[in-house]
Amino acid sequence: MKGLLVLGLILISQFSMAQDTICINKTIEHKIYSEYLEEERSYWISLPLNYSDTLSYPVIYVLDAEWRFDLIRNITFYLGADGKIQNSIIVGIPHIDWEEKRGRDLTFSQSRNEYDGEKVDSTWYNEANSGQGMKFYHYFIHELIPEVNNNYPTNSYETLIGHSYGGYFGGYILSLNHPFEVIHMYDPSIWFSNGEVINRLKNNNLQKEVKIHLTYQPIPEFHKSKIEEFISELEKNQKVSLTTEFYRDETHNSLFLDSFYQGITKTNK
Repeated sequence: MKGLLVLGLILISQFSMAQDTICINKTIEHKIYSEYLEEERSYWISLPLNYSDTLSYPVIYVLDAEWRFDLIRNITFYLGADGKIQNSIIVGIPHIDWEEKRGRDLTFSQSRNEYDGEKVDSTWYNEANSGQGMKFYHYFIHELIPEVNNNYPTNSYETLIGHSYGGYFGGYILSLNHPFEVIHMYDPSIWFSNGEVINRLKNNNLQKEVKIHLTYQPIPEFHKSKIEEFISELEKNQKVSLTTEFYRDETHNSLFLDSFYQGITKTNK
């Protein structure tokens, strides 16, 4: 009798551990040393309801994870549980020292104009705070994604979520050999370097078909006009399946929540 009681307690303990592993929406932190960035970086994982390593899952990569990861993982967890989208693994990518390294990670040049079109000099955008996006891209594509695929059962359906600089990053890599089936760009900084992302799209053939969900708001006018010029180029491209939303009454940050909800329900099928 005592042996049965002990066995029962062991089984209950194991069941509780399994429930905590596969059913509770929590964040798992990993660290990886990047040869490209020459430093250690963290990334954060959130698993879907009833996660099992015998299945395979799409992956949603979230830039600016310091601000956006918790929101996205909670929305995705419940949408997946309700069958509104596929159950997905969420990967949050935080940036070390966001005031400088965020800009270095997500931009590929040093802009000589601001978001309103104002001309600026090298004291605004320089090697300390911008222009090392290619190093970050190689870390992302050649180190981080393989690491995630090695640690978790993924199915190669990968989505990138980028807002502001992150949206610019998503637009820039369209002309590179990127792995993403879906790229979300929320109020992207297409103004950066006077619309260099637009010129790259014009001058390079896209190497794969991609779904893009792009949202934006009207202020300032220079920012809005560059996004609309970018949209015009995307609409011409046969490899792009594009959805857009113009939030006339939202701000640069307030549009994020609805942008993600609308975008993920359209593209995560």
